[in-house]
Amino acid sequence: MSQGNDEKRPEDANPELPVFKPDKSGLEQALGTLEAQVMEAVWDGGGDVCVDDVRRTLEANGKDAAYTTVMTTMSRLHEKGLLHRVMQGRAYYYSAALSRRELGRSLTRRVINGLLGSFAEPAMSYFVEALGDEDPERLDTLAEMIEQQKRRKKGAGET
Repeated sequence: MSQGNDEKRPEDANPELPVFKPDKSGLEQALGTLEAQVMEAVWDGGGDVCVDDVRRTLEANGKDAAYTTVMTTMSRLHEKGLLHRVMQGRAYYYSAALSRRELGRSLTRRVINGLLGSFAEPAMSYFVEALGDEDPERLDTLAEMIEQQKRRKKGAGET
């Protein structure tokens, strides 16, 4: 059925997203606007989708994009590790390499690791301050998470 298999295993999925844009929202903080819209269309497709499927979904959502533009965008997302693709007949069919949740976790991990690597003290301080300002009860949850992590580390060190 599939002639050219260009897929990666899920455990290999490590998207190449070098830029984080805090002035944007949602996926657009890590992807361009069209890239984010294409990812949403692929996720909403629920399985393998071709370029024309995605183009029609974008069109139905009010985004007019040429076939070649969508094709180039999907190819770029594949190169970044966000889409798998399989050749079926003469067309590539794409699927998401990561779920929405997995991509969110991956982006969060990269941003936090970057901040902690360069600005650990100010990042931690601001995080606690912002969390307390938004929802003081979450500080208790954070304290519990810290204690759980300490117990896990201590337990792992004693075995």
